[in-house]
Amino acid sequence: MKLTGPQYKQFTQALIDAFPEQQRLAELVQFQFGKNLNAIAMGNDLQAIVFRLIQAAEAEGWVDKLIAGARESSPGNPALFVFAQEFNLATPMPPQLSARGALEKIIKKTNSFLDVNTWREKLGTIEAQVCRLEITNNNNKKEFGTGFLIAPNVVMTNYHVIESVDSGQANASNVILRFDYKQLADGNIINKGTEYRLVEDDWLIDKSPYTKNTLPTPDELDYALLRVDGVPGEEAIAKNSDPNAPQRGWISLPTQAYEFLPETPLLIVQHPKAEPLKLAFDTDAIININENGTTVKYKTNTQPGSSGSPCFDINWNLVALHHSGDPDWRNPTYNAGTPFSAICSRLEKQGLLADLRSGQPIW
Repeated sequence: MKLTGPQYKQFTQALIDAFPEQQRLAELVQFQFGKNLNAIAMGNDLQAIVFRLIQAAEAEGWVDKLIAGARESSPGNPALFVFAQEFNLATPMPPQLSARGALEKIIKKTNSFLDVNTWREKLGTIEAQVCRLEITNNNNKKEFGTGFLIAPNVVMTNYHVIESVDSGQANASNVILRFDYKQLADGNIINKGTEYRLVEDDWLIDKSPYTKNTLPTPDELDYALLRVDGVPGEEAIAKNSDPNAPQRGWISLPTQAYEFLPETPLLIVQHPKAEPLKLAFDTDAIININENGTTVKYKTNTQPGSSGSPCFDINWNLVALHHSGDPDWRNPTYNAGTPFSAICSRLEKQGLLADLRSGQPIW
């Protein structure tokens, strides 16, 4: 297989995107092909190393295996997926289907095929990890939002959802985190949900305020981390009725930056209008990401009560925190969220990221 000049550039960038650390690239080459990366290319310039790696693979006739091996090691990376599709390497085709398969075409390379069982099971897991936030202010006015577990006892939501508590307009004791709220199509409530509360003191682990500016700074990401009274992530989902039910778990923070390719899917699990949990998705969702990576715009639908919802790519990788919609309410054209690459960067500066990824409660 010979690569053209543009393909060299595209494959180089895709490998850097999927393996941004030299150690990860070395592990790919060693584990997948039994080769020593240092024997192929040495130095600290990752782009030069990747380029020489592709050169060596092409010269020795295993560039197709390099593409397939990279995809196997980083299956959720969209840049690798798009590049692999050009060579029909994204998924193998049984030989008996090759003739008939020639009549079938990939129309949109950024839309991957999904394993139905895996996709459904992942949605079922996430469903138990998202909650409705219910806040009763001091004047008895109720506010609602959405939140989700990112550690055994830590819920993430928007700062603007919880701002009234932080400012003293509501007490932390008047916040309810309601998981498992279920309703039938006819409107009958079949499960009022499992209630958790915030700890009385030190309930706010970290906050990043919002801004009305069109270009938020890396410290204006509109998120809040809430310390839950209890450890819902380690407890059984139906703890009151079935103590042997599986643990609720939590949504792991991403370890790699996600590339928001225009016209790609975005899924949002949310409590719109404070209703039981809903899924909204658009396969042509992503519009753009701003210049400093603090806001991504998309077309996926939301409503009041959806603030603080987790946003996912088509493979259920957590990619953004939904926070708001187009201020032009007469003719809205977008919703917006904060990319998790920006959130994780700030959490690392706050000294919290490692603890949140440890799988242990944050006390």
